[in-house]
Amino acid sequence: MMETDLTTTVADTAVPSLSLCMIVKNEEFFLARCLDAVKGHVDEIIIVDTGSTDATRDIAADFTDKVYDFEWIDDFAAARNFSVEQASGDWILVLDADELISEQDLDVVRAEIRQTSMDAFFLIQYNYNNDNLVKGWVPVAQKTVYTGDYAGYRRNPIGRLFRNRKNIYYDGAVHEVIDAALEGLRFATLEIPIHHHMDDNPQKRKEDRQLNYLRMIERKLEQGPDGRLAASAGAVCMYYKHDYAQAIKYFQQAVELEYNVDESREGLAEAHYRLEQFPEASAIYTQLYQSGYASFSLCTNLANLSVRGGQYHQASQLLKLALSQGELGDEVASRIKHNISYLEAKTDSF
Repeated sequence: MMETDLTTTVADTAVPSLSLCMIVKNEEFFLARCLDAVKGHVDEIIIVDTGSTDATRDIAADFTDKVYDFEWIDDFAAARNFSVEQASGDWILVLDADELISEQDLDVVRAEIRQTSMDAFFLIQYNYNNDNLVKGWVPVAQKTVYTGDYAGYRRNPIGRLFRNRKNIYYDGAVHEVIDAALEGLRFATLEIPIHHHMDDNPQKRKEDRQLNYLRMIERKLEQGPDGRLAASAGAVCMYYKHDYAQAIKYFQQAVELEYNVDESREGLAEAHYRLEQFPEASAIYTQLYQSGYASFSLCTNLANLSVRGGQYHQASQLLKLALSQGELGDEVASRIKHNISYLEAKTDSF
């Protein structure tokens, strides 16, 4: 049921206040940059430290006197909610230390919360990377201080701006979100980038982070089934742990729980493919393809399987479809076009 006792409405004349809420641990590499960018655009800064052993707390103290300790209990949502509980602002903006919002966009945030009737907004997290084969990858159109030397990014809508109300809270020990709490409330998406530079810090390897997430996810899954966490566990097992048999189990669980079924089934197929269980992979890929689902990975892997079966025309058609799945970069596109020409020649020779 939609609530009507809003803290702020369009008719209000008071300027709503904005609190920045962050949880941190050993973030001396990023923290000053993040806080320096946002300090002039928020009314208070809440920093919750979960056990830093570097200069993180000293850096935070240069920007705010509201630095709190939170004993880490392997639960990101608990830490997030604790940080929000310390805030006095009408609105909450949540950032991680390795994220930035431009000053121009922060001005837009302030203008939006002053006049909106919404309860929350999803902003667009730009996860910068150089992997142009990752699903949803977008090439950088023009280098800026925010893009760094990265070639592209993946867009991830994420709820990070919301009214300071007890019924809006984080859920999920890992990959925590406010999504469930927004049911029945009013929310929208703002095309404001959160520039996420998660791979900049050489002291925090991506593989280590992902394996730590897996440890927490598996601990949570022991308490009960969860499709979202099962799919996340499958991805970490496949791409970072290289345990494809375990990935199959997790993706199968996600499918059975009807979580992002097509993407979970694609993960299941890829895990079979990586284990060289080609008949199983081919069957799942083919069913997805025939249902109208397509991704770059599906197209290229099914094309390879088609070549193994002597189906050269089908393979060339799949690679043509792969070319339409997004910006791939000149090198990858050139290689695929070369393979298409080769397959078409093979087709003509029969």
